[in-house]
Amino acid sequence: MNPMHKEKLEKIKFIEKGLIKIFKSNNLKHCVIVILYRGDTPLPYCVCMTRNPQPKIDIPLDNNFSEIYFSALKTNPSIEDGAILIQIDSSPLMLRGFSYRLFPPHFDVPRSRNKGSGYNSSLDFSLVKRVEYVYYINHEGVRKFIKGKEKKLC
Repeated sequence: MNPMHKEKLEKIKFIEKGLIKIFKSNNLKHCVIVILYRGDTPLPYCVCMTRNPQPKIDIPLDNNFSEIYFSALKTNPSIEDGAILIQIDSSPLMLRGFSYRLFPPHFDVPRSRNKGSGYNSSLDFSLVKRVEYVYYINHEGVRKFIKGKEKKLC
């Protein structure tokens, strides 16, 4: 395996551990959506919602995702409502923003019934160009979407 690819996968595993830590904190009032994507330009089908105070963004991630998330939540609890964007083709990985509203196109993929808009937006957003992974955290656990396929992490 390419050493650069291996390093990126290890960093993604640290993000996943952080997501599980967020789930286990039992303080979720909303679902949390985290999008890992490639590219320097903004993703289509999403827009940042205004927050005041605005938590820090463009933060390098170095095995500290859950700490950054909990710190941002203390700065402004409303960031919990909206998706978090992480750019994964930079070194280090970069947290690019909090509180993104998602409006992906509808894709014709198999889906579970009665899962709600956050779940379905996560599923559809996983099929958007340049998106590698979408994580959806709610009271039931952590789900990972890859190109319209779902995997339960915990």
